[in-house]
Amino acid sequence: MAGITSGAAQVVESTASLGIDNMHVSFGGNHVLQGVDLTFAPGFNGLIGPNGAGKTTVFNVISGYVRSSQGEVRLHGKDLLRMSRTQRVKAGIGRTFQAPRLILDATVMENTLLGRHHLFRWGHLAELLLLPQQRREETNARQICMDMLDRFGLADDAHEEAGALSLGSQKLVEVARALVSDPTVVLLDEPAAGLGADDVTVLLRGLREIQAERNLCVIIIEHDLQLVTSLCPKISVLHFGEIISEGSPEHVTSDPAVIEAYLGHGFEAEEGGEIHEVEGPLSEHHHIDHVEEEGTLEEVWTEDDGPEKGESS
Repeated sequence: MAGITSGAAQVVESTASLGIDNMHVSFGGNHVLQGVDLTFAPGFNGLIGPNGAGKTTVFNVISGYVRSSQGEVRLHGKDLLRMSRTQRVKAGIGRTFQAPRLILDATVMENTLLGRHHLFRWGHLAELLLLPQQRREETNARQICMDMLDRFGLADDAHEEAGALSLGSQKLVEVARALVSDPTVVLLDEPAAGLGADDVTVLLRGLREIQAERNLCVIIIEHDLQLVTSLCPKISVLHFGEIISEGSPEHVTSDPAVIEAYLGHGFEAEEGGEIHEVEGPLSEHHHIDHVEEEGTLEEVWTEDDGPEKGESS
């Protein structure tokens, strides 16, 4: 009945770090997200789905790179959609991108320090005047960044240019930069893509340690189902802009709707999780081009969403 919330729903709402209600996004007539409802609690949360499902668009709406046409996004009960991107970072949203967004001719340390920028109390004037307060603040920030880089095996590269690192190492730098911003919710967009086995081990060890220490809400988009199912006790599956399944790894990987979304009609899961074909060859399965890749964002999001007057970016 409208207006009445069940006790179970109230418990979910009170424990959720991030809540999304009835999110709709359309690009040029393509309906990318259609009434998406999601809640993410502290811990590891997986967001999976075939290419073009709308996963990155969910992250872009949360972090302020795309505006939804309808719906709400709440961080610890606070409305995010009226905030600029900088305000959302200050509120506790940290994120990475599919392709690392680093300043390639700046050092690894300088790139990581950018994650602390919104926390600095002393600005460039204090730096020019060599005020001791500013020097202490920067020294502390550099130590925090070095400690984070060390967790991800990057301490020895701190003074190397970011452009000299492999793609996998650049992705780890971006994860470190997101985590030094003191977030309460971290959005990781395919963090393991392009990483070798050793780097994936370093990534997961660092994430598990930091999540346990800070009780972070970590939301991961990842195509490596083995990684997601081993890391995330709750997984949400997005397909054609709608949530088609949600629950434990065992539940979603055996859900017929999920199997069909990934493999096409004619496959099913046996007991034990093995998937087999039950009729004919794999059917052709088309996916809508939702225009959600990073390179098209400038075309669909033209309004300036920079910091408000008086804010540093």
